[in-house]
Amino acid sequence: MTTPCRILNVLMLKIAYHPIYKHPLPEGHRFPMEKYELLPQQLLHEGTVTKTDFYEPGMPDEKFILAVHTRDYVENLKNLNLDRRAERKTGFPLSAALVQREQIITQGTILGCEYALKHGIAFNIAGGTH
Repeated sequence: MTTPCRILNVLMLKIAYHPIYKHPLPEGHRFPMEKYELLPQQLLHEGTVTKTDFYEPGMPDEKFILAVHTRDYVENLKNLNLDRRAERKTGFPLSAALVQREQIITQGTILGCEYALKHGIAFNIAGGTH
């Protein structure tokens, strides 16, 4: 019987992770941000993956962001100029570090798609949070 670890090794699993994924939140915030740091540690501890399975995404080309968001919205994010309603909708207090985090998560997903098409499997530790 083949173990899951063996299957993943054959498929060349690639995992997006960046330390910025664990973003500081105000005390008492309900979102479990620490999971983004704990998940890679657990996968390594279990031997499910090795350090070489991880890749650290950078900033995406703005064209990808503008393909799904208006320029006004992107500029308001960059300038930290969202109204309270829009900020509340994100679920997090707006900051330059948060905007950078979301862009890096986006690039992790873009690269993950490319890796999955090439190697069969990939995922982003923080995929879906932007």
